[in-house]
Amino acid sequence: MKRSLVILFLVALIPRFWAIDWGLPYVEHPDEPALVETAVRMVQENDWNPRRFMYPSLYFYLLASVAFLHAQWGIATGIYSSLADLPLKTYLFTLAPELYVWLRTLTALLCAATVPLVYVLARRMFDAPSALLAALTLSVAEYHVQHAHFITTDAPTGLWTTLALLGTWNVADRGQPRDYVLTGIATGLAAGTKYHAGIIGLALVVAVALRLADSRVLGGPARSAVIANAKGMVVAGVVAIIVFSLTTPFALLDFPSFRRGIVSTMNQYATHAGQGDFSGSWRLDGYALFFWEDGLLPSGVVLLAAGLPFLVRNAPRQTLILVSAILIGLLPLAAQTVHFMRNTLPVFPLIILLASAATISLGKAIGHQSRLYGRKNDQRHTSSIRLMVALPTVVGAAVLIAPQIWETSWRLSYWSRPYTLVQAADVIRAQPRGMLAAVEAHPVQWADDPAAHPFERISEHPLEWYLSRGYRYLLLNDDRSRNQEHYSRILASGRVLLTMPNRDLGLQPGPGGVVLDIGERVDLIPFTRRYARFGNAIELLGYEMQPGNLRSRITPLEGANHRIFAPGQSLQLNLYWRALTRMDQDFVLFIHISDSYDRRVAQRDLPLRHDDYPTSRWHPGELVIDRGDMPLPPLPEGEYQLVIGLYTADTGARLRVANETSIILTTITIRNVAGQFPHNAQL
Repeated sequence: MKRSLVILFLVALIPRFWAIDWGLPYVEHPDEPALVETAVRMVQENDWNPRRFMYPSLYFYLLASVAFLHAQWGIATGIYSSLADLPLKTYLFTLAPELYVWLRTLTALLCAATVPLVYVLARRMFDAPSALLAALTLSVAEYHVQHAHFITTDAPTGLWTTLALLGTWNVADRGQPRDYVLTGIATGLAAGTKYHAGIIGLALVVAVALRLADSRVLGGPARSAVIANAKGMVVAGVVAIIVFSLTTPFALLDFPSFRRGIVSTMNQYATHAGQGDFSGSWRLDGYALFFWEDGLLPSGVVLLAAGLPFLVRNAPRQTLILVSAILIGLLPLAAQTVHFMRNTLPVFPLIILLASAATISLGKAIGHQSRLYGRKNDQRHTSSIRLMVALPTVVGAAVLIAPQIWETSWRLSYWSRPYTLVQAADVIRAQPRGMLAAVEAHPVQWADDPAAHPFERISEHPLEWYLSRGYRYLLLNDDRSRNQEHYSRILASGRVLLTMPNRDLGLQPGPGGVVLDIGERVDLIPFTRRYARFGNAIELLGYEMQPGNLRSRITPLEGANHRIFAPGQSLQLNLYWRALTRMDQDFVLFIHISDSYDRRVAQRDLPLRHDDYPTSRWHPGELVIDRGDMPLPPLPEGEYQLVIGLYTADTGARLRVANETSIILTTITIRNVAGQFPHNAQL
């Protein structure tokens, strides 16, 4: 038995671990970042109070424990220097995908553990075939596997509701004190993971009622049985309250925050019509459609409906308790105004169990009729009769489980493909990167790329706007709104580097869209022309210059040639280069500021495009834009020369410019007069 449970657990782990890192570093499920942020804050502040009570606290404590272990591992391996390095804000995009994988693993483990527990419950309530079918079906059930990949409370709660029903059935079957305690513990854990899941404890009332109804003792003993069972229910209730209080202690210790969280959650489900999967009270049609399309799937619904009458006839007490537990879990959800189908996941394992037991009962009923028919018509072929008896059960089990395998296989195959915006970034970074890229993507994804600019809506500007500012690559995201006129012209004018399929096609996770190379139009870029040839390797085409703050990335200065600076004001400088040949080394750019006596008063030395694209990666003929920003000391008023040159990093040998080793790019004026130039530029 123990070996079988371990095997079932390992089988369930396979689809739940498969593609567990899907989408990362993008995070599409809206609830994942909310739980991760709370867990990380708890770890960083060593604070046991989650301060967020939209969810109970048990899962926060489990997540915080895993986050702490991950942080210690990260510190030991050099990923983090301290707990403070754990990223707190992770909405839509995370800088710590490894943390998400660790936390998703917790969900996967709890969900996988539900499978052998369902087997135990089904074996106790029904029989071995029902238990095996229920466990195997749940192990591959697409909706359960899908939500086992998220850092959420929904699917893991099913472990505790299943355990609670195991205790409930034990009460109905044998009524030992430990069975009441088990039911109370599991009910408290369920409520401590997802509030409404604690209602599963009401199934105990049905179990006790059935136990008393089965009693054959009259008079005094019957009264004692009622009292004993009443005491058992009180014990179960008290234990559930204690366990919930232990798993969500700040419900009492920080009651005002707890009350606000509960009220806010209730208001969301009662008044926020238009949210969720659908809206409206008692929308039983919505739940029916969900189980038809996503939950049990059509084959499961048909088998459940066809087999339920036979299950009721063969195992009435078990069926009544199981159906009661499912209805107790679902009906309060149906009464709400806003409906999220993931809230059905706490009782989803029980629904799978009911469908499996019904399928086996249906198969046995058909097999029984086949046996009668076979004996009546041909009693000599015993093997044929056995086949006729077993075949309906085997076929029914296959019809129940096969569609789930198909849907889960599709889901895991889909999630195994690269996220579209991650793939688009790889495509852009594999291109010649001398010019700029405009991207409709999360800014954090491009935070370390000095040549990429996130845009909310690229089609807000026409094609010429990008060409005149040095943009060459455009990443267009179908999730963003469009100016259709600009968008159509941009698409028609660019060379497609990557087409990202629309979400509705189900081919790849992430938004659809396209990556375009719109080429270069140097004639449209209004920089100041200043030609110089450095050896046989690089030529300078010109520059843009203005006062302003030092920039973290290359930004278009739109032809600026402002040469009057206030004392101490920094210099913003874009240099436009052309690679003449393939270079096997990285050249260093020096910028010298010299006064009228040819004395050097400021200096900057950095390799060309040192952040991301050194000269050893430049392609022959490529236009390259470099950022030459530098701080200036509080110089006296007067005229200064801005001198530039190139040298090799290993030897310091300068590249020749005609007969010189440097050129005067331009002159600047230091003047203590405000209002003649922009003090700040886009960072």
